[in-house]
Amino acid sequence: MFRSILAAMALMAALPAAAQETGGLRMRNQTSVLDQIESNRGCPLSSTSVTVGINKATSNGSSARQLGATQSGGSTGCQPLVSTRVVAGVNLALGRGSSADQTLQSNGPRGVLATTAYTRGANIGYGAMSTANQRLINQIGR
Repeated sequence: MFRSILAAMALMAALPAAAQETGGLRMRNQTSVLDQIESNRGCPLSSTSVTVGINKATSNGSSARQLGATQSGGSTGCQPLVSTRVVAGVNLALGRGSSADQTLQSNGPRGVLATTAYTRGANIGYGAMSTANQRLINQIGR
């Protein structure tokens, strides 16, 4: 009885360790991924771009316009393996007859192994005849 409990405990301890050794997802074409990593020697492994804009028209009849863009990719011969793109904007038209227009754009590199894109915005038009227009564009592989 004591041996079976001890064997079960040993098995329960060994399984997580074995899972760590062979964990992760199996890749379909491992050689192409390894070739891509090998060709990137000496280059940055990751690329991060943050585009943030705050645009406001607060007086009666005022207008505000904002354009922002980032373009990133590897330099000649260099391509990051991982890309992170953040686009965040706040656009406010808070006065009577005010107008606020905002466009933020980020273009990321193509051909990366992993990409994380995070896009958030707040667009508020408050007041009689006020208008607020917002465009947040987070493109990957352009």
